[in-house]
Amino acid sequence: MISSNKIVFFHTAPALVQVFDELAAELAPDMAIRHALRPDLLKQAIDAGSATPEIIAAAVEAMLGEAGPDIDAVVCTCSTIGQAADLANMQRPVFRIDRPMARKSVELGGRILVLATVGTTIVPTVELLKSEASAARRAPPIDSLVLERARSLFLDGRQEDYLDAVAEGISAAALDADVVVLAQASMAAALPRAKHIDVPVLSSPRIGFEGMLRDLPRRARRLA
Repeated sequence: MISSNKIVFFHTAPALVQVFDELAAELAPDMAIRHALRPDLLKQAIDAGSATPEIIAAAVEAMLGEAGPDIDAVVCTCSTIGQAADLANMQRPVFRIDRPMARKSVELGGRILVLATVGTTIVPTVELLKSEASAARRAPPIDSLVLERARSLFLDGRQEDYLDAVAEGISAAALDADVVVLAQASMAAALPRAKHIDVPVLSSPRIGFEGMLRDLPRRARRLA
């Protein structure tokens, strides 16, 4: 039963706490959840230009540290350190929030355009898409774009302008792709502001949460 599950959401962006609290209240109100915050890992990756092996190793250790005997799963909500979630999952149930999104984007078919506001997110997301495409025996064209203006607005603390800039990027991307993938969970808040969207635009929070709920019984059996 979902009510017996205890989940830790592992974030590098504090703003995602509210996002997943709201999803939990809607989709699994009886689920026991808590949040672990490690924004330093994302900052280190941005400063280094990528999630280096040392950063990935630190993230693996941190996720496994949250995966105590009373925890059914740890959910990594950061795409930049997604590789760490896959590695940690070899030892304990650790769920990568963007994997169901990647799988769905491949299933939809056609050209995929990945949008991000942080460059460190592009490579892990594209690699994940290619992995899911390979598993499905498909080879969709995959392109990517970093919304630099949106990133600058975010760093300046101009949240509303940031969301408007992301929405503009989504609207423009939708004119040049069959599927638009938002690489960062934090970008999902901009989606309602985007206009004239005629193609699927996928974001990880809801799709990932729903995927986690479907996957929990199988993961629980790994611990039986």
